Amino acid sequence: MKTTAQARDELRIRFDRNFPQWAQDVAASADRLAESFAEPLVLSLQAPSEKDALADFDAVSKWARGWLGYDGPGSVRTAQRSWRSLASQRIPTHLEFTSAAHVASFVGRARVWSDAIERLRVLGLDWPVLRRVDRASFTKLVELSAADWQRTRAFLAWVDAHPTSGLLPRQLPIPGLDTKWFEGHRALCTGLRRASVAEGAAAAAFEADGFGLRTLEPAIALRVLDDSLREHVGGLVDFSAPPEALARLSWSPRLVIVCENLQCAYSFGDIPGAVLIAKQGFAVDVLRRLPWLAAARILYWGDLDTHGFAILNRFRSYFPHAESMLMEEQTLLENRSLWAVEPVPSTQTMPLLTDAESLVVAALRSGVHGTGVRLEQERIPWTAVEEALTALLET
Repeated sequence: MKTTAQARDELRIRFDRNFPQWAQDVAASADRLAESFAEPLVLSLQAPSEKDALADFDAVSKWARGWLGYDGPGSVRTAQRSWRSLASQRIPTHLEFTSAAHVASFVGRARVWSDAIERLRVLGLDWPVLRRVDRASFTKLVELSAADWQRTRAFLAWVDAHPTSGLLPRQLPIPGLDTKWFEGHRALCTGLRRASVAEGAAAAAFEADGFGLRTLEPAIALRVLDDSLREHVGGLVDFSAPPEALARLSWSPRLVIVCENLQCAYSFGDIPGAVLIAKQGFAVDVLRRLPWLAAARILYWGDLDTHGFAILNRFRSYFPHAESMLMEEQTLLENRSLWAVEPVPSTQTMPLLTDAESLVVAALRSGVHGTGVRLEQERIPWTAVEEALTALLET
């Protein structure tokens, strides 16, 4: 026999699973009253048998009276039971709902349901396609506070009217919208904006230029390890600059070391003809904009784990001639006592690794050496780093 609380828990799970689809079906309907299910949603109440009633008549009677007196959302179906020992009884059998709004009310989601419908319909007035959005955007949309919902609407309307403004987010004339808000809601705004300009010239502009806003690109940390190269940057050894500035440098380093860990990067001494780029992580894509990098010999040194190799694979899509450093099985096994654990190994394909590198990745993924093995580059003794670099520079 299912209690009200049990019915509510079961239907809450079903509502949360179907909420996006139900809400978008209703919002997409031209008839604002067309909120009924095509077929009623029916939940079994697990009605008792005659045997159950004979075993505990008081409990069954109390349960039946509770459902027979139910006056909440939905309706209770009943059936007449002709029991040999207890005569005829009217027994609740099912709880039935004819609309998602009634289900939402029953499970305590009435407010979020009405907000979702209203927000989808408001968006649909300006951009009909936004009555339906992807699940991630839908979830973010319904979770917005009332104030953030108004800012989101205002932002989408403003960039729609000014698609090539070239302003920084801080400069937008929208109350309450600042850089922090924009970064916190960028994913939602991107999803909605992309969907609203899905076709034509506007879509091409969006793919090329985002919201038409100007963004401040993260600076690239650089170390100049050669005196003659320092002359090109006013004698600086360590500095950071945006990629567009670094791309204009008229120099030709013979060697570029890409080192993920900042402490390791600052441990290198001078190397003739060398420049070092530090701490890019998966943002290595931006390095393709440095024309002088393609002509140099490149050494890539990252963590000896699956994500380190994933970054190397990504880097090689721009610089196929990049060599890895200290990312082979020998280094891994020689530093067994320094291993750490990689919580969530990368599962992406890495076709640009060498055969030796691919074997290391396969061993890490299969757990040949243990579960989630990783060797962080800053754990490797510096004497080993110097020996490996010397050997590479001699080739």
